[in-house]
Amino acid sequence: MSHGLPLLPHFFQRFIQNWADRRQPAPHYQVTVDHRHLYILPTRHGIAFALILLLILFGAINYENSLAFMLAFLLGSLCLLGMIYTHQNINRLQIRVGRPEPVFVGQDILFPLTVSQSEPRLRGNIQLQAENDKSIHLQLIDGLSTDCKLPLKAVQRGYISARRIRLFSEYPLGLFYAWSWLNLRARCLVYPAPDTEHHPLSASSEKNTGELSSHKSGVDDFAGIREYRAGDPASHMAWKAIARTGVLQTILFNSDVSQDVCISWWQTAETLDTEKRLSILCRMVLDASEQSIRFALEIPGSQIAAGSGRQHKHRCLKALALFGQQ
Repeated sequence: MSHGLPLLPHFFQRFIQNWADRRQPAPHYQVTVDHRHLYILPTRHGIAFALILLLILFGAINYENSLAFMLAFLLGSLCLLGMIYTHQNINRLQIRVGRPEPVFVGQDILFPLTVSQSEPRLRGNIQLQAENDKSIHLQLIDGLSTDCKLPLKAVQRGYISARRIRLFSEYPLGLFYAWSWLNLRARCLVYPAPDTEHHPLSASSEKNTGELSSHKSGVDDFAGIREYRAGDPASHMAWKAIARTGVLQTILFNSDVSQDVCISWWQTAETLDTEKRLSILCRMVLDASEQSIRFALEIPGSQIAAGSGRQHKHRCLKALALFGQQ
């Protein structure tokens, strides 16, 4: 399936898209397709079918053959019904968009969509496509709704919107192409692509984190419990917690707890470009989070205190994603 409209040169496609954009309503989380924003054109097969139909009709007129007339009118009726069914296949469809999960540059953003109809009926071979990206196929078979995820390549960091989404169908005969452009209010946060190399994490000074002194006293004091990792000593297994939850867990002592680390913009080489430096910091944030290390983040214009956990990781990655864009 071509990304463009059928049988139209690119400059005319751009003209139609700009004209349709001016007629689009304001972006919203849910859009209902109606006849004012639904367009239809014959496909390549439809044009060929019409030419063959004209040849049959001219032959019937020339030879005054009643069977040829009947065949021409029968095929013409099927063509007309196919056009109506193609149009109605996406007419009055309701599309609602959800919130996508953040991704890294280079990954696919998956916009969650719910396609629904007001009354159960068969709607086959419906397709959705983000601008210049992969399309997805779905159908409604006597159901009121179906869920799907629309992919869109994340090519840059920051917030990326779904932009123009094309809903189209050639069902049932493939002779006509009906489509509508959806203006959905949806955006996804895209983190910088993590660097392929791992970089050392430097500990914060006691000036930056006042908790270090308390960690130094009593190296055998209980410091918490975390999930078991390969290589943890058997003497540190939390057997009571394991019996209660059924999940392997390890007891941590203060001697096992590492110091807070500081992930700083100024730890990267000044000769590197901005995106490369953000990529390195992104890798360091992921490594520290994976190792359950408390870490702080320092970048120009933003400073995040030491912390840990999923929300802290997201906050740091978000600061990297929006660096220079706020």
